[in-house]
Amino acid sequence: MSFAQIVLQLAIGLSFGLLLFLLASGFTLTFGLAGFVNLTHGAVFMVSAYVATSFSGGGSFVLAVAAAGVTGIVLSILVYAVSRLRWSKLASDELSQVLLTFGLLLVFAEVARVLWEGVPRSLPEPGFVSGSWDVLGVSFPTYRAFMGAVALLIAGALWWVQERTRFGAMVRAGVDDRDMLEATGVSAGPLFLAVFAISGLLAGLAGGIGAPVMGASMGQEFSVLVLAFVVVVLGGTGNLKGAFIASLAVGLADAFGKALLPTFAEFTMMGLVVVVLAWRPQGIFGGVR
Repeated sequence: MSFAQIVLQLAIGLSFGLLLFLLASGFTLTFGLAGFVNLTHGAVFMVSAYVATSFSGGGSFVLAVAAAGVTGIVLSILVYAVSRLRWSKLASDELSQVLLTFGLLLVFAEVARVLWEGVPRSLPEPGFVSGSWDVLGVSFPTYRAFMGAVALLIAGALWWVQERTRFGAMVRAGVDDRDMLEATGVSAGPLFLAVFAISGLLAGLAGGIGAPVMGASMGQEFSVLVLAFVVVVLGGTGNLKGAFIASLAVGLADAFGKALLPTFAEFTMMGLVVVVLAWRPQGIFGGVR
């Protein structure tokens, strides 16, 4: 592999890793704060991507991404509303969480199959970022750079909300010790609802922004869910810094794995998980719970 190809794979891996952070950050926050294993996260991404592709017939790209974000919020709030019906049991029973959310994942996937007839779809990249850049003689799609930049801006906004606002302080406190937070008079219910909504927004935006690159297709709900799980395992539950570093690592492993060992591309990513967990079983930065 030439130096130019190495640079190209670095750029592809970093752009994909930044998109992956949007998907995984909401998942790890829900897992870390509420202790809730939300397997619908992959389906939220897929349905949001399909919604975005519905604007492919000349509609506004910004409107398509906004619609995907709203779809993510609605679906995640629906998951929260259903889970609240059995929250006293679900809060302490991870198996029940898995069964409930896996069932909802299948429902969301079936709805998408009916609405879009199970046909893979894509969203054209907007004209202002079409084409490609020349990187040391190798073409790099302009949209991938745009996708990574937007994902990085959203990641920065998420960091600001978590680290510089009262809401973020409550979320961090809830992740560290939910019982102590409730003892101070903060109601966990509205906080959980807000985190579920933010989680859905991030997954929806990831689906919309990623639609020109990844498209929307049946089965995608499982593949992206695996990626989100890998990031959570590597970065530590509830740890956004860990999720960020892990997302970039997974993105790079995916890019170089597909370039160097296309037949064993999935193995390279899982190999990264094995190596990290053998070194730090609690994840790169450790879980916060």
